[in-house]
Amino acid sequence: MIKNHRNQEPEPVRSRFARRGWRRWLAEVLLPGLAAQPPHDTTTVDRRHAQDLQDAKAETARWKRHADTYDTERAEASALCDQYRADIERAEKDRDHAYHERAQLLAWLAALHPATTVITQSPDVDEDGWQLLYLVAGGWQMTWHIHPRDAELFRHVTVVDVTDPRAQWDGHGSEQKYERMRSHVRLLALAELAADGSLTGVTTDQRSA
Repeated sequence: MIKNHRNQEPEPVRSRFARRGWRRWLAEVLLPGLAAQPPHDTTTVDRRHAQDLQDAKAETARWKRHADTYDTERAEASALCDQYRADIERAEKDRDHAYHERAQLLAWLAALHPATTVITQSPDVDEDGWQLLYLVAGGWQMTWHIHPRDAELFRHVTVVDVTDPRAQWDGHGSEQKYERMRSHVRLLALAELAADGSLTGVTTDQRSA
């Protein structure tokens, strides 16, 4: 056995890296890891890029279809709105024409009953210019609202204040008014038939069961 002398310096402690040498460590540790990695495959990368591009094109096409569908639906909705507005305008014109014709007939009817017809400001319409026509025929009161645009047709009718006794509504409704008109028509027809002698009696159609 070789004994160390007391004053002999001990051998320095070296790391495993130093003892084995850096070249050997590099060969044992790093090179096997690098060798285990697959080589850079450009074909795989190109294939992945091509797939990403295809997916992007498909997504773009999908959003374009959505945009085209939206444009189509918007155009259809716009066409429907235009048609709806045209229908409303046509209906309003038809309504206004019917009300104007009604006003013409009421002006004629008022001229036939000058003593019992008056016109006054309409108390139940907020819009200015509306009037209310009161007419008594056959002992029954009948009333109609008159639009401002038709006011000129009733210049021959006596204008009274809303407090005038002749301009007091008796509470009749539309159906009751129409029934009064039909009753008055029947009375006029009977009077006319009786006057010319053609009224010989009331005939009823009775059928046996």
